[in-house]
Amino acid sequence: MSGRSERPPPIDPSAAPEPAAARPRSSVETRRRLLDAALREFAQKGFAGARLREIAGAAGVQQALIHHYFSDKGGLYRAVLDRAIADTAEGGWRILERGREPTPTIEAFVELLVRFSATHADLLAILRLEAASGEGVALDVMRARTKPILDAVEQKLAAWQAAGVFGRHVAAREIIVAVLALTVFPYQEAALLDALWPGTPGARDDEAAIARRCRMVVDVVTRGLLNG
Repeated sequence: MSGRSERPPPIDPSAAPEPAAARPRSSVETRRRLLDAALREFAQKGFAGARLREIAGAAGVQQALIHHYFSDKGGLYRAVLDRAIADTAEGGWRILERGREPTPTIEAFVELLVRFSATHADLLAILRLEAASGEGVALDVMRARTKPILDAVEQKLAAWQAAGVFGRHVAAREIIVAVLALTVFPYQEAALLDALWPGTPGARDDEAAIARRCRMVVDVVTRGLLNG
C-alpha cells in the first residue's frame, strides 16, 4: 500500500476526558476513580440499568462531581468508553505507520489485540450488551475509533497479497476476522470456555499464557497466509 494511512478526525473533544496536565492532581484521581467505577457499573448493568449514585458511592465521591466533570450520565458513559479504546486505537495507528514488513506488523497487531482483550473484560462486556441490541454509544465510539484502522489494515494486507508476499487464497477481510476471533474470543468468553473446558488458557494476569497465545496466533496466521 502506498502512502500513509489517513487517521480519522478526532472524537468530539467535549465528549472525551480533558488533558490530565490541565487538572490538579486531586482532580485527576477523582476522575480516574469515577471512570473506573462507572466502567464496572456499565459493564454489569448496561447504560439503562446503571445508576449514578452507585457509581459515585463506589468511587467514594459525591454524585454532584459526576455532573461537574461529565455533565450527565451520557457524558460519563462516553468518557468511559473513549478512555478504554483511545490508547489501543492510537497503538494501532502507530503500528500501521511504521509497518514495513509483514511478519513484525502482524506480530505487533496480535500482541496489541491480545493485551487489549486480556485487560478490558468490562469493556468487552459493554460491547456485548450493546451488540445484542445493534445500537448504542459504545458501538458508535468503537466504530469511530477502530473501523478506519481495520479498513487501513485490510488495504495493507491486500497490497501485500497483490505484491505476492502472501497468497491470495484468503480475502484480507477474512484474515482480519480470523485474527479478531483468535485474540478476542478467548478473553471475551473466558467464563464459558472455563465451564466447558476447565483450564483453557484465558487468564488475564498470566504473562506466560498471554505470550503463548500471541505466538500461537501469529504462527497460525502467517502459516495460513504463506501456504496457498
